[in-house]
Amino acid sequence: MTKNTNKTGDKVIIRSQGREIWRRLTKNKGAMIGLIIVVLLTILAWTVDLFIDYDTQIAAIDGSHRFVDPCAEFPFGTDNMGRNLFYRVIYGTKYSLLIGVAGTVFACVVGILLGLMAGYYGGLVDDLIMRFIDILQAIPAVMMGIVIVSALGASMTNLIIAIGIAGVPYLTRITRAAVLTVKNQEYIEAAKAIGLSKGAIMAKHILPNCVSPILVAMTMQVAQVILAASSLSFLGLGVPVPSPEWGSLLSAGRASIASHPYLCLYPGIAIVITVLAFNLFGDGFRDALDPKLRK
Repeated sequence: MTKNTNKTGDKVIIRSQGREIWRRLTKNKGAMIGLIIVVLLTILAWTVDLFIDYDTQIAAIDGSHRFVDPCAEFPFGTDNMGRNLFYRVIYGTKYSLLIGVAGTVFACVVGILLGLMAGYYGGLVDDLIMRFIDILQAIPAVMMGIVIVSALGASMTNLIIAIGIAGVPYLTRITRAAVLTVKNQEYIEAAKAIGLSKGAIMAKHILPNCVSPILVAMTMQVAQVILAASSLSFLGLGVPVPSPEWGSLLSAGRASIASHPYLCLYPGIAIVITVLAFNLFGDGFRDALDPKLRK
C-alpha cells in the first residue's frame, strides 16, 4: 500500500508541476506567440507534401515566367527559372525544421553523454572531456561546418552531422552544470548505498533531474542550428539544389538582388520568423521552469 501511495503522490506532484509550468508559460505573451508559430511551422513541415508536388511545383522549370514580380498568381514572385517562389519558401520549411531538429538531437545525444560523464566522474575524466570541448568551442561553428561538409560532401545528412558537432559544446556544458548541482544530493548517496551501478544512477536518478535546463537548451539550440545551416547553404555547402532550403534560396537570389530583391527578401523573412519564434519560446520556457520565479 505504501508503494502505491507514493507512486500516486508522485504522479499528483508531477501533474501539479506541469500545470504550474503551463500557467506561467501562458502568461508570457512572447513565449505563446513563439509556441504558436513553432506549432504552425511544424504542422506545415509535416503536411507540405500533401498540397505541394515537388516535381511539378518545386523542381519544374518554366521559362515563360522568369522573374515575375510578386502578384496574385505568384505571391512571392518567380526566380530565374520561372519557379514559384511562394511554393519554394513554403516547401523549404520541411528542410529547415528537419535540419534544425535532427542537428539538435545529434548534438543533444553526444552532449548529454559527455556532460553526464564529465559531471559525475569528475577528476581526470572531467578534465579530458572539457579540454576536448574547449577545443571544439574555439572553432567557429560555420568554419567547422565548412571543413566537415567539404570533407564529407554536400548533403543533408552531412550538413546535420556538421551542425550537430558544432552544437555539442553548448549541450555538454549545460548538462555538466546540471549534473554538478544534483550529484551530491542525498537521494544520490542513498542510491550509491543500496549498490546501484554508476550507469543506473546516472540514467535513473541524475539525468531525470537535469531535464529542465537541457530542454530549454535544446529549444534554443534549434534556432541556432537553423541559422547555421542556412549560412552553410548560402555558401553552397548545404542541401544540394534544387531542394529549396532557405539558405539555398538566399544564395540563388543574391545574383539578382539588385533588380529582384524579393528573391532574397522572402526566404530571409522565413529564417528570421522561425529563429525568432524558437528564441521567444525558449526564453519563456526557461522563465517558466525557473524556481526563483515561482510564487
